[in-house]
Amino acid sequence: MKTYLLLPLISLLMISAPVESVGFSSNAEELSTVLNSSNADHLLLIGFPDQSMNRVQSASSTSYRRRGGYQSSGWSQRITQQIAEDYHIQKLTEWPMSEVGVHCAVYQVPAGASLPETIQRLSHDKRVSIVQNMHLYKTEAHQYNDPYFKLQANLHQMQIGEAHGKTTGRNITIALIDTGVDLTHPDLIDQITQNENFASDISPDFSTDKHGTAVAGIMVARKDNGTGIIGIAPDAKLIALKACWPNQTDSIEAVCNSFTLALAVNTAIKSGAKILNMSLVGPQDAFLELLLNKAIEKGIIVVAADTGLEEKNENFPASLKNVISVQSVKQPGIDHVKPDHIVLDQAITAPGEKILTTLPHGTYDFISGSSIAAAEVSGIVALLLELKPDLTFTEVKSILQKSELPASNSTFSGINANTAVSALCETITCPQEALSFAWEKSFRG
Repeated sequence: MKTYLLLPLISLLMISAPVESVGFSSNAEELSTVLNSSNADHLLLIGFPDQSMNRVQSASSTSYRRRGGYQSSGWSQRITQQIAEDYHIQKLTEWPMSEVGVHCAVYQVPAGASLPETIQRLSHDKRVSIVQNMHLYKTEAHQYNDPYFKLQANLHQMQIGEAHGKTTGRNITIALIDTGVDLTHPDLIDQITQNENFASDISPDFSTDKHGTAVAGIMVARKDNGTGIIGIAPDAKLIALKACWPNQTDSIEAVCNSFTLALAVNTAIKSGAKILNMSLVGPQDAFLELLLNKAIEKGIIVVAADTGLEEKNENFPASLKNVISVQSVKQPGIDHVKPDHIVLDQAITAPGEKILTTLPHGTYDFISGSSIAAAEVSGIVALLLELKPDLTFTEVKSILQKSELPASNSTFSGINANTAVSALCETITCPQEALSFAWEKSFRG
């Protein structure tokens, strides 16, 4: 009768069986404190192959079978412990990188010891295949240095920071047909590549006009210049074409006529602009319709303010076919603002109540109206066109409609810049969120 001694087999299994990752302490809070970024200059990582990773020896054969994705052998742990003792460093935690068959460990070097010297010594240790200091990485979650950005609630709602991780409107030109624009405003300097006054006989001033300055700031106010606000498309450029003039001295309200508008639209078509913003409204005009249809035929995306009035003859050019019409929606919480229009199915909606923007003489104020909402949409169109310059009117409008947010008691409703950009990026290859890397030299065995 044969007898079998089981103890040696049990001992063998206890040594070779995979084990979970372990650390120097069972206190997760304590471990996270040691591993945080402030302690990185005292930490190093080592790695070495572990061929027995993810396998456990069967009692009935010498073959191995898979045992999940996060296990290493006891042999690896003995090696990491020996290294800690040989180099007088503290093992903090260790884990298997199962996909590459490498066991890793993190160590803390004593305060009085030299981290580079310890790494240099370990680089010659035959047990170690990789040794390096702890590197730090950070995502590029950009914090704008424009002091009034925190007051731009509309842009926060639109998740403009996330959208700017992929596009800022670079190489896109917007033609603005409006009043004049303050060309010396610190948030608009160098943002306007061309300007012309088609109403100079009526209103020779250009830079003191309020409405055009306000609309321009919404679209292209400079970012990270330590001043004021940011625009939705801060790297886009503007062609400022004055066809309107203040109806009273120092008034933001302005008027235009068929003649001045026609001259401006004709110039916009010739300019090569990709977008035409018309934050104005009036009666249907056959002459302007002819010119605007030509602009549309040439692939220019025309964006116009929409009052929401049912009378088509009082809502031009927003009422024109293949024009992106934009209506303003109020910000929840502003109870005294009552909607005085209905939102039509074909209109895009954007927040247009009490939106902070630029005004002449380097100033800023909160402005309301569909003119502001239209400018927001023009800025978002510029973001889209940077990523795909050949987008058609139909494609642009479809993306914008899909990005509109429903009304809520706690947030703005209307268009969302990041949602629009993300929708386009589902169909094309877009730049990924930038990562800022803090690479340092590492020693590898």
